[in-house]
Amino acid sequence: MFKKLLVSSLALAASVNAASTCNKTEFAITSQSDLDALSSCTTLTGDVILSSDMVTANLNGIETIAGSLTASNSSTLTSIIAPDLQTITGTLNLNTLTILDTISFASLSSIGAIDWITLPHVTGLSFNTGVTSCPSVYISDTSLTSLDGIDLSSVTTLDLNNNLYLSEVSMDLSYASNSIDISFNGNSATISFPSLLWANNLTIQDVESVSIPKLSTVNGSLLLINNTFTSFEASNLTTAGGITIDDNDELTNISFPKLTTINEAGLEIANNSQLDDLSGFPVLKTDNGALTLYGDFDNATFPDLTLVKGAVTVKSTGDFSCATFNKMKSSSNIKGSKYTCSAASSSTSASSTSTSSSTHAASSSSAASTTTSSSSAASSSSAASPALVGTSSTLVGGILAAIFFGVF
Repeated sequence: MFKKLLVSSLALAASVNAASTCNKTEFAITSQSDLDALSSCTTLTGDVILSSDMVTANLNGIETIAGSLTASNSSTLTSIIAPDLQTITGTLNLNTLTILDTISFASLSSIGAIDWITLPHVTGLSFNTGVTSCPSVYISDTSLTSLDGIDLSSVTTLDLNNNLYLSEVSMDLSYASNSIDISFNGNSATISFPSLLWANNLTIQDVESVSIPKLSTVNGSLLLINNTFTSFEASNLTTAGGITIDDNDELTNISFPKLTTINEAGLEIANNSQLDDLSGFPVLKTDNGALTLYGDFDNATFPDLTLVKGAVTVKSTGDFSCATFNKMKSSSNIKGSKYTCSAASSSTSASSTSTSSSTHAASSSSAASTTTSSSSAASSSSAASPALVGTSSTLVGGILAAIFFGVF
């Protein structure tokens, strides 16, 4: 009996010890031996923080980290390897690791968030199984050439910026509840989201090509700025909170064949030096915000547009006519208090002013002619009166003389 109690007590003590070993608020790792002491824990509950003095970090045996894994501000750490790790519920936080060149997580498929900043020697990832679940991804200032090993179907946030060797971003992403921002990566970067249907905000900057064939809704804003693509098409986009297309120096064609509604953020197309035709919105009916068009364009036709709720500012240095916009304004289809439309050539607004001036001049001329005629007539009448007065005076004088001499 005593032996059984002793065995049970020892087993319980071992269990309590194992639990305390594998469950802490924070695991402060200062050496590889600290990690080796945790290799019997399939699950670590708590945040794992690697010391900046470590050279390599091998997390063997650990399958789940119920917390975050962090390494930061190290000039000695060269590799992080976790062959059995499948899940990190918190953030995989790698920040300012100046000589790190190996990130190897052969079994990893789920991460709460990726936050990687300043990893100048990381060129690729060894994610053999592939990460398919990670709501938030922020990767900045690395030497990654691709994101092979990360393929997500939905995200809250995807932000890839200033990864100067990242030449391709391709994901089977269908939904982004907050934002997608791909900015200032490799000079010839190509973006492909073949399954993307809905995004709250989508920002594309300094990109050579974009493919979003199924995108139907951008709830917030679509921003296309400083890109090098020659053509942009959103073939299935029907609704956007706002669209900005600015400073794309090689852009010659835009196409939004199904877009019917733009909401409060409005439409802005400005300073795209090669874009001379803005007629890529054939069925746009409603702009609930402002409409701003700047550039050297000849054509800005919106055949179905019947309502702009905000201000309208159109300025072209090309051979452009303001007639359509003037008509919209006069018909009260432009509700905003500010309306400006001008072009380098004689625009309709300028012509309207000239026409009004000419009509006024003609009316003035006509009035002047009438006045002159009346004056002439009046002068003629005035000239005839003295003659009549003279004749009457002579006649009266004669009669008086006859009467006088007849009597006397």
